[in-house]
Amino acid sequence: MKNIKIYSIITIFLIINSVFVACDTEFENPNNPTEQVVLETKDGLFALATGIRQYYSVNVLRQVVEAPGITTRELGVTNTFLNINELAKGGAELPPESGGITNPWVNLLRAKGMAESLIEGANTVELTAGTRSGLLAYGHLFKAMCLGAMIQMFEQAPINNSADGEAPFSERALVLAECISLLEGARDVLAATPMSDEFKSTVLWADVSLPKTINAFLSRYQLWSGNYSEAISAADAVLNDSDATNSMWIYDANNQNPIWNRTVNSTDLKPQTNFGLLGTFVPEAGDGRIAFYLGADAGFANADAGGQAISEMLGFAATGTTSVPIYLPGEMMLNKAEAYARQDQLDNAVTQIDLVRQKNDDPLGVNANLAAWTGNASSQTEILDEIYKNRSIELFLTGLRWGDNKRFFPNFSVPVEANTTNQRNREFYPYPTVERENNPNTPANPSI
Repeated sequence: MKNIKIYSIITIFLIINSVFVACDTEFENPNNPTEQVVLETKDGLFALATGIRQYYSVNVLRQVVEAPGITTRELGVTNTFLNINELAKGGAELPPESGGITNPWVNLLRAKGMAESLIEGANTVELTAGTRSGLLAYGHLFKAMCLGAMIQMFEQAPINNSADGEAPFSERALVLAECISLLEGARDVLAATPMSDEFKSTVLWADVSLPKTINAFLSRYQLWSGNYSEAISAADAVLNDSDATNSMWIYDANNQNPIWNRTVNSTDLKPQTNFGLLGTFVPEAGDGRIAFYLGADAGFANADAGGQAISEMLGFAATGTTSVPIYLPGEMMLNKAEAYARQDQLDNAVTQIDLVRQKNDDPLGVNANLAAWTGNASSQTEILDEIYKNRSIELFLTGLRWGDNKRFFPNFSVPVEANTTNQRNREFYPYPTVERENNPNTPANPSI
């Protein structure tokens, strides 16, 4: 049933597009949930579940990676398009009507609405217990992923879409608590009622482990919330799982790798040389991750956008059909390292750092092949700096660096004026004008 009801999938997307897609200056209300496509049959739910995966992996992933990647200097701007140059300059020059922030907002709300519709349908349509548990876990995962990405970019976010366009906003701590609750619910429902073979064969794809992916995101959000023991436990659940599957987004000629499309197949963006890192954070000579992610020198970014040295894109965006990891094993080790370090368990933190630095058998090929760390193992500050450096390299272009930078350097003073060379040029994005015009609950924009 992998190709089941392809026409249903097409129909769903036509309906979704009729609700959400608009021109650059006139957007339909993006906060409107996808109740129009809440399906009342099992096959309809299967089609919607497949559609969520396709939409997220192509449309949403681009937004999750691109905007933060420009804001934190992972990507250099090589075109004169206004949206991406506004992101590169940041500061007060980033207007709320910019497509650079509107596109992530709209796409994430769309995907979140689809997940909410799937959850609602799974609770109302007649299904076997294992199929229901699979769909619920799947919907909870995607909703948590969308909320987690939104709260990295914006100071507050609506936890639930609203039919009247007036969704209330919640502060970061509440949004993260909801992410954790969704993922714990997904984990627990699968533990209580294993997903059915019908769900596995119809909705899931070969290169995904749903339980491992749920635990990976649970580790991520527990870490962000300061729940360090829980972050370690969830990371261990991934690393110690006997399932060797590496969860990947899969692409083909019709659904192409969106990062490749922006860094190789266009002249808009290129990865910055040395991953955009400066000073003591520049990768060590011989770090195998340099050659994995970055190709030959490709000149320089636009002068107005910083003029930084740029490189050709390799790694998980080398071709239009290269698969992209939904999470990396190295993130789990680095989550543990940070959690240990912040609890002042420094020896354990260094052990995890060395597992990443000395890794030569990574299932995805992300191998540093470096010697053990020789820094001051009694200095929490130096250990955290080494963790940040390795997160910036290991997790290149995963959409995580902006949040990492704010977490590791909370006292960094972001200038109000445009700046194209500092480590980040905004704390949060302003809320898009399209949201403010539709939703009276939209909070005041952050100053920077």
